[in-house]
Amino acid sequence: MSEQGAPLVSIIMPTYNYAGFIGESINSVIAQTYRNWELIVIDNYSTDNTEEIVRGFACEQIRYIKFKNNGVIAASRNVGLREARGEYVAFLDSDDLWLADKLEKQVNYLNTNKNVFMVYAKAAAMENGVLTYTKGRAPGRRIGLTHNIFIDLFLSFNYISCLTVMFRNGHGFQFSEEKALTTVEDFDLWLAIASEHEIGYIDEPLAFYRIHDKNTGARLRKYIRANLTLIKKYRHHVSAPVLMRKYISFYAYILSIMPEAIGRVVRRS
Repeated sequence: MSEQGAPLVSIIMPTYNYAGFIGESINSVIAQTYRNWELIVIDNYSTDNTEEIVRGFACEQIRYIKFKNNGVIAASRNVGLREARGEYVAFLDSDDLWLADKLEKQVNYLNTNKNVFMVYAKAAAMENGVLTYTKGRAPGRRIGLTHNIFIDLFLSFNYISCLTVMFRNGHGFQFSEEKALTTVEDFDLWLAIASEHEIGYIDEPLAFYRIHDKNTGARLRKYIRANLTLIKKYRHHVSAPVLMRKYISFYAYILSIMPEAIGRVVRRS
């Protein structure tokens, strides 16, 4: 898709020492059927040859920025948001991949559904080159076609994958850089958007995210604290019964995953 007048899409890609993956990620952008895009790579001063690989593409649509994020990936993504020139913004981490028609399908969706602010899709997980499962689902049936998903999303454990998101630029939304929300900063942003705008969904995988030993994994204690901070932040957006449901389901989920988390700690020791 390359017709004149097509809206520009700004793609934000934070990275740090992912030289082994970033080339494939960038190639999945270059292979898009939708051609009017810019890729903003924000490098947290990688010590490997990430910069060499990015600059090796010699593509005018790619911008390379060095930025010290002090361990807060949200800060890198926010640099990308401030630099974005596009009508729409999308996100791709430097170890993940997009299907070739990802941008085309989402631009068409937002162009057609003017009432929708943000759209997401499914993402397939890839481990050692093998697809394992898909993440992402439509809101519950009770939501229907209204696109008002805040309550459903609040009650979930975040079914929206960052690499599948596209939203309209220029409305001031950013990722929280609060340390207390580390590991759930994307969930926080989707809730902030859902509290004000309608969100759409494309019911098919449009991206692949890799599972590997360099993935950022949250320790259980940090994950629990971050989610409790998030619940507290949005508690006034919901009724008391909904808030109680959230707490019950959250603690039930933590109890269900605790044996596995403890097992991983034991295996490492």
